[in-house]
Amino acid sequence: MEDLLFLVHRIPYPPNKGDKIRSYHILKQLERSYRIHLGAFVDTREDWQYVEEVGKSCAETCFLELKPLLARIRSLGGLLRRQPLTLPYYFDRRMKDWVERIIAETGVSRAFVFSSAMAQYLRGPDYDSMHRVIDFVDVDSDKWRQYSRQKQWPMSRVYRREAARLLQYDRAVAAEYDFSVFVSAAECSLFMRLAPETKDRVVCLENGVDVEYFSPEREYRNPYSGRDKVLVFIGAMDY
Repeated sequence: MEDLLFLVHRIPYPPNKGDKIRSYHILKQLERSYRIHLGAFVDTREDWQYVEEVGKSCAETCFLELKPLLARIRSLGGLLRRQPLTLPYYFDRRMKDWVERIIAETGVSRAFVFSSAMAQYLRGPDYDSMHRVIDFVDVDSDKWRQYSRQKQWPMSRVYRREAARLLQYDRAVAAEYDFSVFVSAAECSLFMRLAPETKDRVVCLENGVDVEYFSPEREYRNPYSGRDKVLVFIGAMDY
């Protein structure tokens, strides 16, 4: 079985929010065909309990703690280096060292990178021989642009800067990597319009539904009485 380096900005378990649902199912699919070497950050105390569970399906893992407050402070270094703030937020020398060791020891020639912030670990001429796929999921730079319209100065200026820097960075990543993946045709079209030089290597991979689990033919216990007025809301209430 061939080795695959899988880098993701947040531990892909439990699948309880948008990005983790997507990265979890991609990981489960890829592990059928590859020996996975997984590098990820853990940004909540609760998620450390799942490290062992995720590791069961991987040949080797590297989980590093990411403290959001310290990461925000560290991200300010991007202002001095003319980088998007996202890059120093997710940079850790230990992750870089782990990636280099895995490549040296296994000779892995394929990589799947989830989120553009993790692409920084596999950039430059040293990795040109690797087959690299980046899942941007959506066009984050456009979200920062939209946020900038809703904020007052000085945050509006910070958000506009992040939108411009991140788009510049994402275009550079897409130019280096073999394929760029987005979650919908609309996101693909938007990125191809913003980065027309990459249009031949942009791929749409929509989120799916587990039709067996959600089949109406399956029987589940009804948690409500016949007298209840029921409203089900599905979403992240803190976003």
